[in-house]
Amino acid sequence: MNWKTIFNPFEKYDEKTLLSVGVVFFIFNIAGCYYSESVNDSIFHLSLLDKPFTIWDILKINVLSSILAIGVLFILAMILNSKTRIIDISNTVLISQIPLIVTMPFMSLPFYKSAMSNLAQNAGNPMAMEINDLIIVTAGAFATLPLLVYSFVLFYNGFRTATNIRKWQHIVLFVFISFLLTIFSQILL
Repeated sequence: MNWKTIFNPFEKYDEKTLLSVGVVFFIFNIAGCYYSESVNDSIFHLSLLDKPFTIWDILKINVLSSILAIGVLFILAMILNSKTRIIDISNTVLISQIPLIVTMPFMSLPFYKSAMSNLAQNAGNPMAMEINDLIIVTAGAFATLPLLVYSFVLFYNGFRTATNIRKWQHIVLFVFISFLLTIFSQILL
């Protein structure tokens, strides 16, 4: 396995293998969300839950955010290349979420949850924020940033492979639509 395979598994592995791996990790994602009391309310966003949810609630939100992402990206893909297959877009969404699953155990740590809660409560009053909470949340952000970047690299490479886009205008459109999709999904779900 080389670097190209790590950053673009869509070129090396067939779509059925990728779909199988994506579905298995999606199930791990549901279990991880339940354990960490969080939910994927969009493709690149993990929210901590503020009230008790059942596993079915988490499943519903995660499935809806994935279906929304697949639907919007498939429409964009069909506009850019009418030969794009839905399985390739599904693989793009599912495989790109795998690195984010790694962040869930960290987010479920009690001291991290406490720090996040304390910062959220004192958001309007920066002078009341504890420096320890700020350090914990900042360290968590720096620790998860490489995984978020890797997730987006997989997302981009999967879409690029599925649609065969080359023009910079198409790439900018893809990034813009992905950004809007992330925001809209969080608002909707």
